[in-house]
Amino acid sequence: MYRRIIIAVLSMAAMAATSAAQTTGTITVNGSNPAAVSITNVTGTALSATVTLGALTPASGGVLTTGPVDIRMRSSKNYVLSAQATALNVVGLGTAAGGDNMSAGDIGFGITALANTGANVANSGTRVDTVVPLFDYTGGLPTVTNGLTPFIASTNGTLNDILANTQILSGPRISSKGNNSTDNNFIGATVVVATLPQYFTPTTSFSTTITLTVTTP
Repeated sequence: MYRRIIIAVLSMAAMAATSAAQTTGTITVNGSNPAAVSITNVTGTALSATVTLGALTPASGGVLTTGPVDIRMRSSKNYVLSAQATALNVVGLGTAAGGDNMSAGDIGFGITALANTGANVANSGTRVDTVVPLFDYTGGLPTVTNGLTPFIASTNGTLNDILANTQILSGPRISSKGNNSTDNNFIGATVVVATLPQYFTPTTSFSTTITLTVTTP
């Protein structure tokens, strides 16, 4: 009799334990999507390029010496592209003897091309990306007249105009999705430096470094 009672109590306890067992649970997932922006070369890696203008020996005609650099930009919101150049670093400057030294104003700088129609570019059919007029060479570089520098101050962008960090391009969100490996979610831009070889005071070399920065204001 007692044995049956004990078994019954144990059975009831087991049933109670089974009915009280937790059969559901929750997992909380959290995170964020911060504003994201990038500037890369055409392979999606860090932008680092060298433009070699070479020996700028004067000749006849109006052929500019140019150095284009292709970049790619991606963003998850509206963006601004800015540029800043260091002062010309001149080595072995000769005697001016009444002549002109080459200056930052003799080296044109701007954007010659934009491509913004990738399948994963946001609003690719209707978007408007705006080049600051001073740096807008999408219609072509200025024509050389009489063998003189064609870059006119306050009309044509030069390195002199970006000695401080300066906006050169802006627009709405670029990428609808994807990352830096996606081959159709970026704006492609061609940035150019250009100059006309002239009888400037001789130098052994000159150089400058241009930093491009893309931000999301």
